Amino acid sequence: MRVAFDLDNTLIRSAHPFALETPRLGWLARLFGHESLRRGTPELMRYCRQQGWEVWVYTTSYRSRGYIRRLFWLHGLGLDGVVNQTLHERDVTARCSKHPPTFGIDVLVDDAPGVGLEGERHGFRVIVVRPDDEQWVETVKTRLLSQ
Repeated sequence: MRVAFDLDNTLIRSAHPFALETPRLGWLARLFGHESLRRGTPELMRYCRQQGWEVWVYTTSYRSRGYIRRLFWLHGLGLDGVVNQTLHERDVTARCSKHPPTFGIDVLVDDAPGVGLEGERHGFRVIVVRPDDEQWVETVKTRLLSQ
């Protein structure tokens, strides 16, 4: 299975003040002036890997794919793929903000209820996780197993 995660308000703090991880390579992180990941992200991504699943990021931001890969690397995490807004605009023909099937993504984890509605409309699976859900890792694990 290929699982993708949204960034803003899902894995990266934007409008919601959820707890953050400390990067494994803190001194490099400070040098690069990077963003921090939501607490629990490494645990959840390692869990996905243990299940034999691919881990991707799918974001509507224009952050470069290299920057996104480096951000996760600073936390000791590798990504199998990254879809940013530039790639989305180039490859997606469906009229929606995200279209995981274009990239072979089986399930998308996102904070936006609107993306969940798009999933229903366009036939792709979305796990909507609230930014204020302190048990979000368990929520996602449970929903992934029921997919």
